[in-house]
Amino acid sequence: MVFGWFNNCKGGFMNCKELQSGSSWSEKAKKVFNLMEQMVEMVVCSCSKHWKSLTQEAESPPYFVQLSMDVKLWPKDGIQPERIESGINQLLQLVHDENCKNEKPNNCPCASKVQIQSIEKNSENANVALVVFEVVYASPSAECEPAEQYNSLTPAADVAKEILKARSMGLAEKVGFPYPIVSVIGGGKREIDLYAYVFGADLAVFFLVAIFYQSVIKNKSEFLEYYQLEDQFPKEFVFILMIIFFLMIVDRVIYLCSFVTGKVIFYLFNLILSTYAVTEYAWNMDGSQQNAAGFALRAIYLTKAVSLALQAMQIRHGIPNKSTLYRQFLTSEVSRVNYLGYRLYRALPFLYELRCVLDWSCTTTSLTMYDWLKLEDINASLYLVKCDNVLNRATHKQGEKQTKMTKFCNGICLFFILICVIWAPMMMYSSGNPTNIANPINDASFQLDIKTAGGRLTLYYTTLCERLAWDQVDSSVDLDPQHYLDSYNVNDIQLICCQTDASTLWLVPNAVQKQFTMSLSDMEIKFSWVLTRDRPKGKETVKFERSVDPLDLPNSSEVEGVLNGSFSSFRTFNIYPRFFRVTGSGEVRPFVMEVNDVSADLVLHHGSSKWWSFHDINSLDAYGCRGLSGPMAVIVSEETPQGFLGETLSKFSIWGLYITFVLAVGRFIRLQCSDLRMRIPYENLPLCDRLIAICEDIYAARAEGELGVEEVLYWTLVKIYRSPHMLLEYTNPD
Repeated sequence: MVFGWFNNCKGGFMNCKELQSGSSWSEKAKKVFNLMEQMVEMVVCSCSKHWKSLTQEAESPPYFVQLSMDVKLWPKDGIQPERIESGINQLLQLVHDENCKNEKPNNCPCASKVQIQSIEKNSENANVALVVFEVVYASPSAECEPAEQYNSLTPAADVAKEILKARSMGLAEKVGFPYPIVSVIGGGKREIDLYAYVFGADLAVFFLVAIFYQSVIKNKSEFLEYYQLEDQFPKEFVFILMIIFFLMIVDRVIYLCSFVTGKVIFYLFNLILSTYAVTEYAWNMDGSQQNAAGFALRAIYLTKAVSLALQAMQIRHGIPNKSTLYRQFLTSEVSRVNYLGYRLYRALPFLYELRCVLDWSCTTTSLTMYDWLKLEDINASLYLVKCDNVLNRATHKQGEKQTKMTKFCNGICLFFILICVIWAPMMMYSSGNPTNIANPINDASFQLDIKTAGGRLTLYYTTLCERLAWDQVDSSVDLDPQHYLDSYNVNDIQLICCQTDASTLWLVPNAVQKQFTMSLSDMEIKFSWVLTRDRPKGKETVKFERSVDPLDLPNSSEVEGVLNGSFSSFRTFNIYPRFFRVTGSGEVRPFVMEVNDVSADLVLHHGSSKWWSFHDINSLDAYGCRGLSGPMAVIVSEETPQGFLGETLSKFSIWGLYITFVLAVGRFIRLQCSDLRMRIPYENLPLCDRLIAICEDIYAARAEGELGVEEVLYWTLVKIYRSPHMLLEYTNPD
């Protein structure tokens, strides 16, 4: 290509000189147009050549050709390389002369040329010499056009065809080639399969985006804050993960179909999309979060760059053929790393099932999906059995005791894991949880409403409430005669004391009051405490609301008298419990066996403005609240766990966690440990190489399109598994 570009540039310079010496403007314009046409043609040809090299399985340099010669008697001084090289080049020249359009073919420089690299004896046959040539230039196979420099996409294969053509035409004897040519093999590209590494990189990108979504896109450093606060995923987050997921599926489909052109187009689309997305997020990044978000964005793009580089290498070496796709990456060899990796791959939810279903959908086969899944399960179990035989049982001598390391890794560690599964949830929900921190009440408000058939009015509402720690309360005042609080931590107990007068005015018009008093015969009084804490996320504000017992309600005439000004106040008994607690999950629960509820007088003050006041009739409450006789309550705000795990678990109850987690894990372990005797015929196989060979033959027959052979071998394998005698024979090491 460099020479072609130089020649075109040289021609361009000559044309420029001709333009200067031209006689007319029309000739100059015509020559300029011809020059531009040549340049466009050169660019189009170059792009077309590169596209074909990517999509038509072009060979990779260096290009080698292996020649086998029949040497019955080896010379004492060995075979002369110059003589062999000269003879092959003469054969290539004679083959080229037939296709050359030049008037003097012998002087044409476009004939194929090779250069010898090595000569050695065949290890299997001493009378055969193996000669390796490197292709210097390959001529066109159809016709020769000396005006252009020809660049073949498969030079080694073209030269091999020319040598075979020369042998079939008897040209070797014509030029006096010293040895008969047995065979010729044109060197192709080294076939590699990088799909497993590409999938691993894309899977890492998927998890990095899932973890660092807040840092990169929302410019927030809190880990998974959208889950903690909203209990739902943002639609942008779901769309991004779905795009990455479906791109991985498309890549898998292209890989299974060996669609080279689709792979190149998909690679370019993937490159443009990922670069645009990362650039867009980096451009809109907030300066205050640039360090954390920038690090996360670099990690995501670096991992994606690794995936793109691996895909480029795969395209450079060629997409694997369908006949080689049955070889799985993790089961290619038996090693401790492959064994653990395969266990992890089988343990990931839905990954194994998705791969099996997608592979069956995109592969030509005679098996049903259920038969396909059975074959995959047989192959997987045989690989695990082989790993156990090679890695564990092969090194164990009969009668030898198990090592302490084996007992520690397989026994003690598993025992402690089971202990943690049983007791860790209970510890998480106990007061001894090491992640628990105090969660006091930060704000409180109290409201008292009266409800009738005619509607609902708020009599008393205040947000002026003081919060006193329990150790700050006057010790001479016994606010807990029933000893409700003895079993709780003092740091979790608070005394809430509110102002007597409401913080809002009574602004109900007289006409409305008059209409409202007509429905007081069926009235209901409701109270509500609104408490605010720092945790748990999404449940910072809790509300404790309840109706007063009808037996404790005042007479409707008393309430009507206060509203119309005849009386100044009315009394209500047992309005709300004095002691209650706020759980870590955000629920308000009053203490049981409460016998000393709060009773109060509600007073409507008249003057230039009207307002209500709440007077607790228990004098001890006023002493404990430092003279405040408004609504009061003793609240136990339980500690809550901190961190992502603690705040997530705090949303569930202990029984819900045990049902969904502990019992599920226990059921899974029970399934793994029960009915082990039923697995003996399939897991304790002395030798499984023959069965693995049958599975590989099934895969190979399917890859080659021999679907009849595939189905026959599959039912042969099923027949072996159905017959204990045949299974014993096929796995017998003798």
